[in-house]
Amino acid sequence: MTSGGDWMLAEPGAGMPRDLDMGRPSAGAERRFTSAIARTIPTGGLLGAVMLELDHVFCVVDDLDHTAALLEQDGWVLDAGTVHTGQGTRNRRLLWPEHYLELLRVVDPSEAFANPLRLDRRAEWRSTGASPFGLVLRGQLADRQRQHFIAYDDLGPRLWVHRDNLEAPARPQVFVFETAEHELERRRPRSRRPRVLPPGRNGALQEVHVRGPEPARLPPQTGPMVLQVTGAHHLELVVGARPAWPITEILTIRG
Repeated sequence: MTSGGDWMLAEPGAGMPRDLDMGRPSAGAERRFTSAIARTIPTGGLLGAVMLELDHVFCVVDDLDHTAALLEQDGWVLDAGTVHTGQGTRNRRLLWPEHYLELLRVVDPSEAFANPLRLDRRAEWRSTGASPFGLVLRGQLADRQRQHFIAYDDLGPRLWVHRDNLEAPARPQVFVFETAEHELERRRPRSRRPRVLPPGRNGALQEVHVRGPEPARLPPQTGPMVLQVTGAHHLELVVGARPAWPITEILTIRG
């Protein structure tokens, strides 16, 4: 992060519920606000599930095209985006080979208000206190993990939405795209949209730093390290060694 709080890496198994069933973390884990690094965690008790991996991170923005233009001025390439009919949102995506950043803007507040995802609250984060960020995974939840999620099918493929979306919106939103093991590669940007990968800047997303009043409750996952810390809402994505560059008041890219 560029300011506010010290990052703390999780020890193996730290920051997660003791039985890996997505229950409330211990008091110590809450204070540390770190997510577990899933590759250090045994998968016992999750038989039948496909190990989850980070798919993408989203950030709600006030001006979608202006934010995209700032990124393009720095050499990044974004797609034209999609309008989410029924959800009240539109997006633009910055792709890396295995993950992407989704910039999200509410374009129809009434539609967003009527949708179960309630992204209107996240768009108005300054007044509602809801987190403007989301962490989206791909893979399959174990049966006992699903009790903490609600199925959402409006986007086509099944999406599992963590119940904190409604019960604790100050936490970053957590989604899981239900993806069979043989379909994982097809969801990665290098396979889905290879022409939109930024030429000359196609490094990998290395770390995700999330700051906010409450941490996301993430199931074990592989991929870039996700670090969480208390403080005012802010998202920093680490891609390389270049200095951190603020894109908006809540979004920074380093690299």
